[in-house]
Amino acid sequence: MKTFLTCISLLLICTCLGGCSFKDIDKRFFVVAMGVDWTGKEDKPYLVTLRLAIPASKVGEGLAESQIEYQEAKSIAEAVRNLKAHVDKELDFGHCRMFLFGASLTKESLEEPLNWLSRRRDIQLISYTAVAEPNARKLLESNPTTERLSGNSFFLTFGKEGTVSPYTVTELLFDTFRRFKEKGLDPYFPIIRFDGDSYVVEHLALLNKTKQSIVLNPQETQLYNMSANAFSKSGITITYNGEPLSFYVARVKKHISISKEATPVVKLKLNLTGIIEQGTLGLDIHKVQPQLEQQVNQSVEALLYKIRDAEVDPYGFGLHYLGQYFGKEKDWEYWQSVYPELKFEVETHVKIESTGLVH
Repeated sequence: MKTFLTCISLLLICTCLGGCSFKDIDKRFFVVAMGVDWTGKEDKPYLVTLRLAIPASKVGEGLAESQIEYQEAKSIAEAVRNLKAHVDKELDFGHCRMFLFGASLTKESLEEPLNWLSRRRDIQLISYTAVAEPNARKLLESNPTTERLSGNSFFLTFGKEGTVSPYTVTELLFDTFRRFKEKGLDPYFPIIRFDGDSYVVEHLALLNKTKQSIVLNPQETQLYNMSANAFSKSGITITYNGEPLSFYVARVKKHISISKEATPVVKLKLNLTGIIEQGTLGLDIHKVQPQLEQQVNQSVEALLYKIRDAEVDPYGFGLHYLGQYFGKEKDWEYWQSVYPELKFEVETHVKIESTGLVH
C-alpha cells in the first residue's frame, strides 16, 4: 500500500512539471553575424542588422545563402525584439561569431552596444569584433564570391584558419570588455570593408574608453601588430645600395620596462629573426642588419609618439606601470598626468638567418 501511494504521489508531481522549451533546429534561424549602426535619429538612434544563415543542400564557392534583416529602434534590445516579427523562426545567437560596429557609431559611443552584449547569456565571448566601413548594414549585405558557408569569410579572416596577414589585428569580445574597463589599457578594433569581391582588413581604429580617437594606416597597423602583439610573418622594407630590400620576420620577442622618474621612460626591446625575401645579389648581412634595426627603431618610435599624442594607450603601458610598481589610485592619477610627456626608447636587434636560396 505504501509503495502504491508513493507511485501515485510521483505521478501527481509529474503533472505539475513544465515541458521543455527547446525548439528543434528546423525551427531556428541561426544568426552568423550582427551589425549595429548609428542613425543619428533622436527617436530611433540604432540600426541593427542580422545575417541569418539559410541551410543549403550543396556547399561550394559562391553558394552560401543568407537572409538579411534590419530594424531601426530606440535601443538594441527593442530592435532585436522587433526583428522577431520579420521571421518565422526563433532567432538563435549561439552561433554568432561576428559583431560589427558602424564607423559612425564608433565616433559617437559604444557604451550601449557593449552593455547589451555583456548581458546576453547566449553571446559567445570568443566572438570577433570590428568596425565596418562605410557601415555595418552595407557590409553584411555584401557577399564574397568565394564564400562557401554563410559568414564563413569572417571566421577565416579573423580566426587565422584561412589567411594570416600582418595587417589583420584580431579582437575578441572578451578582450573588448576588458579594454573598455581596465585602467591603463585602451580598446582597438580592426576596420573591415568590402572591395566588390572580398573583405579587406588593413587599418586599425584606436579608441579611448568611449569612442574612436585615431585610425592607423596599413604600415602603422603592421608595426603595431608586431610590436604590441609580437606578431610574426611581418615584413620590413629598406633601401640597400639603391635597391629595395625586404626582410621577412619569422619570430618576434619583446620586452617592456618603464622607469619610475619624474617623466617615465618606456623602453621597448624587440628581437626580430627572419630571412631576406628580396634584395640585391652579394649583399653583406653585417651591413644590412644595422639598417634594418635603425628603420624599425625610427618607425616604432614615431608610431608610439603618434599614439601618445592621441591620448590613447592600446599597448597597455599604464597597466604595465601600475603592475610593475604596485600602483594605487594616486599612482594612476600621476600616470595620467605625465602620459602626455611620456618618452620612448626602442631598441631593436635583428638576426638574419638566411638570404634565401640565392647567396
